[in-house]
Amino acid sequence: MENIALTLENVTGKGLGFKLKDISAKFENGYIYAITGKNGAGKTTLFNYILAQRKRYTGSIKMSGYELERNHSKAMEIIGFVSEDNVFFENRTGKQNADILGLVYDDFDVELFNECMKKMNVSTATTLWRMSRGERMKFQLAFAIAHHSRLYLLDEATAGMDAVFKIELFDMLRELIAQECCVIMITHDMTEIMKNTDYVAVMEGGRLGEFS
Repeated sequence: MENIALTLENVTGKGLGFKLKDISAKFENGYIYAITGKNGAGKTTLFNYILAQRKRYTGSIKMSGYELERNHSKAMEIIGFVSEDNVFFENRTGKQNADILGLVYDDFDVELFNECMKKMNVSTATTLWRMSRGERMKFQLAFAIAHHSRLYLLDEATAGMDAVFKIELFDMLRELIAQECCVIMITHDMTEIMKNTDYVAVMEGGRLGEFS
């Protein structure tokens, strides 16, 4: 159990409208998992279920063996989320966001944040709304690393990125999983999946296929 980062057991959405259907899977530390599929298949919904404070499903989601719904605050300490939908202060700089939002976390490391931003060649003095999409994704990854995330959820984080950055990104992700972390990424890029991920599964109609 110690090496299992995330466990989904018969996760099915509640209520009307689109929902996930009977999803079960285990994600181990030390690997990069890819989830692919058509738009509207339920990929981002899965991430939303994991991140939401209120339980929107039946079944269970466990992190490192404990129930997510009963330990939501603890889980958020070690989940790093990178997505266009991730909310930060748009009119503040990267440094200001780190100074303010870093207080939410028990062990946010400002020096590590600055180091990661420098490594990815993004200025901490740039206001978020002035950042390019790529710079915003890099900022979010640096922020996630700085609060010592153990599970990284990347939602189309590499879309539109140049080839050089993709190489650098996956080098960083490999360094992270070597420290007993887990990465789950949503992507449509099959070349990226074949070259840089360890396991892949297809989601269709709210159902998740087997990882292979």
